[in-house]
Formats: sequence, C-alpha cells, structure tokens
Amino acid sequence: MYELDGHTPYRHARNQFTPLPQIQRGLAFHEAGHTVLGQLVGFTCERVRIHTITRDGVTGWTGATTWGRSFGTYLDVAVVCGAASQAADLHHLAESGRLTPETARLTVADHDKEMTLSIRSAEGVQVSESSPAPDGGLAWDHVMATVQQRVDREWNRITAVAEALLAAPDFTLTGSQAAQIAGITTA
Repeated sequence: MYELDGHTPYRHARNQFTPLPQIQRGLAFHEAGHTVLGQLVGFTCERVRIHTITRDGVTGWTGATTWGRSFGTYLDVAVVCGAASQAADLHHLAESGRLTPETARLTVADHDKEMTLSIRSAEGVQVSESSPAPDGGLAWDHVMATVQQRVDREWNRITAVAEALLAAPDFTLTGSQAAQIAGITTA
C-alpha cells in the first residue's frame, strides 16, 4: 500500500504504517530543527522543504535543507547537521504526547549523523560516541546534550517554521522566509 494521500496510510521505511499527516509533521519539525539552529549560528539556508521521493518503485516522504554557506565551530556543525533533527523530532513527540521508546527509536537520523561524521573525519576531527572527547575532537553524547538544550530554548521558533512549512505551497520555504518566520536576522 503506497498510495500517498491524506487518507491512506503508507509503508514508511522506519515503521509499518503511519498516517501521512504524521509523517509530514514529523519531517517538518525535523527540517525546522536543522534550519533554525543553523541560521542562529550563521549558516545560510537557501531552501527547506519536505517532498516525495521514489526509490526502487516505492514512493515515500523525505525532507531537505539546502545550505549556501556554512561556518562555525566543530560543535556548531555537528549540532546543526547531525543532531538538530533528532532533537527536534524528540521534542515534538514529547509535546504531542506520542513519545515512547519505540517512537524515540524512529527519530534516530543515522544519515544526518553519518554525514556529520564524514565531514568531521575529512577535516581530521575525531568523534567518539561518549565522553571524554578525543583531544581536539567531539564526543557525540556532548553534541546530543548541547543540541537538546538549544532545541528546548528555540522551540517556539522551530515550531513556527515547521507550521509554516506545512502550510506552504509544495511544502517549501526559502531560507529568507524561514528566517523571517523565526525572527532571525540573517546577513
């Protein structure tokens, strides 16, 4: 069952059957986490969106935040690229009363973490799973604790961007629109 409409649940890669509006909401908060935290540390967001994608004949939903320019500390990059989405997903589930051990496992964004680790490794930065961090490197548990604090602090902004993304034509916002909605001044 892969028909995508507002009434029919479809098979999602990370769970059996989830109603389409819940998938869209989850993805909107996922991408809003990336977008808001990235813009707050000076990354230039060009576009944020959720959309369908077809692979091997199966259509599902995904999201993407496109960056034009980014800079910052190793921690900033790890927080924005690797952990912001998972923390925003967890916060959203908790706030909506749907956070369980099972739903928490669904928020793990391995692709985001792997991309971050690849970027950091290419720059010679070592990342460990837990503290203490390697000399000059990062500990992933510290990254997750930091991002959770930032998501909690910026939750109203993340929510505003997620709701605007869900209401936008084609589920797409420009980076400027997202920044304006979140009340973030960009350079």
